[in-house]
Parts: sequence; C-alpha cells; structure tokens
Amino acid sequence: MSNTALYLVDEKLFDSSYFYVPLVLLDTFSVTASLMVSRQVGVDFYLAYFLIIILCAVLQDFYGSIVVAVLSSLVYGYLLINTAGANDPSIYLRPPFLFTVSLFYGYFAQIARAEKILREEGERRLIVAEQLTEADRLKFEFLANTTHELRTPLTAIMGYGDLLIDESFGPLTQEQRGAIGRLMESARGLFGLVEQIFDYSKLERGETGLFVKRQDLGPLLDQLRLELVPLEDKKPYKIQYEIEKGLPSVETDWGKLKSILLNILSNALKFTEKGAVKLSIRNGSKGMVSFAVSDTGTGIPKDKIPLIFEKFRQLDGSQTRRYGGIGLGLTISKNLIELIGGRLEVESAVGGGSTFTVTIPITSQ
Repeated sequence: MSNTALYLVDEKLFDSSYFYVPLVLLDTFSVTASLMVSRQVGVDFYLAYFLIIILCAVLQDFYGSIVVAVLSSLVYGYLLINTAGANDPSIYLRPPFLFTVSLFYGYFAQIARAEKILREEGERRLIVAEQLTEADRLKFEFLANTTHELRTPLTAIMGYGDLLIDESFGPLTQEQRGAIGRLMESARGLFGLVEQIFDYSKLERGETGLFVKRQDLGPLLDQLRLELVPLEDKKPYKIQYEIEKGLPSVETDWGKLKSILLNILSNALKFTEKGAVKLSIRNGSKGMVSFAVSDTGTGIPKDKIPLIFEKFRQLDGSQTRRYGGIGLGLTISKNLIELIGGRLEVESAVGGGSTFTVTIPITSQ
C-alpha cells in the first residue's frame, strides 16, 4: 500500500516527515490486520512487533534500528524455535518479517530525526542572523552618533581657526600664523576622516539618497580647485585640468560626484611627491562622460588593485606607514560611483603612477 501511495503522490511531499506519519500508520494498521486475519501468530509475536516499533521511534537512528532488527530477530527466533511446534512453517517467516519491520520503521524514524535536526539548525541560524543584524545596526548607530559628536567641535575649531587666520581678533606674528596653519591642517585631516566614517555608516545602512540635477561642469571644477588648495600648497606642482571642448551638461548627483573626485585627487596628491597630477574630462561612448585622474606617484602592484577597494584595507597597514588614512576612501568612492550609475576603472604600475577613470552617464538612469 505504501508503494502505491509513494508512486501516486507528488515527489515534493517526500521532503516532509508529516507525509510519512499517515503512511506509516496505514502500513502498521494493514500489517496488523493481515496478521490478525491469518490467525497464524500469537500474543508473543504482537508484543515483539510493537516493541520493535517503539524502539525504532525512541532511537530515531537508522544504524540503531539495524542493531534492533538483528538482535530482536535472533532473540525472538531462538525463543520461537524452542517453544513452537516443529511442524509450524510460520516460524521461519516471523524473524525475517520482524527484521524487515525494524528497517522499515527505523528508516522513517531517521527521516523524522533528520528533519528535526535541520529545523533546529535553521532556527539556530535564524537567531544568529538576527543577532548579527542587531550587532551591525548598533555598530553603524554608534559610528553615526560618534561622528556626529566629533563633527560639531571640529567645525567650531576650524571656524575659529579661519577667524584667527583672517586676524579677526587682532594681528598675528609669522610664528603664530604658522602654528594656527598647522592646527588647521590637522583639524581638516581629522574632519576628513570623520566624514569618511560618517559616509560609510550611511552607505552601509542604505541611507544615502540621490539628489539629481542637470548642470554644467564649471561649478564642480571651481569647488574642486578651492577645496584642494591646502593639499596643493604642500606640493611642488599644481593639479592640471584638461577639459574637452563641447562637453554637454550632465544630469547626476553633483555632491556625490564631487566627493568621488575629491577623494581620488586627494589620494593622487598624497602618493605623488613630485611629478604631476592631472584631471582629464572627456566625452565617453554611448552617452557617457569620463573623469580620468592620473598621477606619476608610487603606483600599485597589479595583483593588489582589487584589494584597494576593500573597506579598511591599506597596502601598507603597518604602524610605521608613511601615508595616513583609515582605508575607507576608495570603498566609499566605488559605492557612490555605482549608486549614481557609473563605473570605476584602474590602471597602475609600481613606480609608473596610476590612472583612476570614473565614467558616468550624461543622463541619470
């Protein structure tokens, strides 16, 4: 009967132990009814029969069921041969029958046990996933709150620093001006790190929206030139700007594009002691525009290029490294580029400089 049922039903039901419960009960009822109708067995056989079923249900292990099958068949067969009449042919069928019953019920008990283990494992993984999600939420909430608390005093420090540099509180000596300049440089550097952590926490929480508008490239270039002056002043060169004529206005999130280019240009200045840093803006193919930042700096080994986009990753992560940073700038830039529908390509060679090319659509998707 069970074979007929297994043949007729959908195979998807085989994955659940709930399907096998009525099947096993049906087979148990059918076998018991057949034995009762045949009148060939006594009470001792029914006791052994149901004892085997109970043991298989308790063990819930297929190998344990095999042990039960072998031992029960041997013990029952020995007792049966010593007590039953020699001319009773049924004594040769009862031990093999009990052995088969043991395997049959043991198999279904094993299925139920395996499903229970899988269900418990699934519940455990769900709990772990919920705990990890909560830990991530608390981590990013901590980052957001910490960066907010740091930004406020840093903004005040830089504001008062600008007032001092402008001699709003009285004239300064050259020595005082130099000291305030170093203070402002450190404050801007720390503020940049805080901004990176703040941007990273927003990206990870999915709180970074798009503010798209169409405009020319002129305002963007003016902002880049202005904000890069403090970094350029430390170098024996200035950033070169090459703008292809006839570039159309671009529809994008200009704040995010500025952050991307500022980060890449800042890195180029940081890793190029002498030589040149250049920003080239050109028409791309298929309605795209490209921003290529090239430098003559230290360069990156080709096998290390994929690593520079990993969060908190730096090629030199030692405490004595020459260049600062926390390893979030390029991670954030890559995510922002993808957010505005663009792509980032890198070409570099050790000692030969690097070129980072940002390509974005002229019309926002």
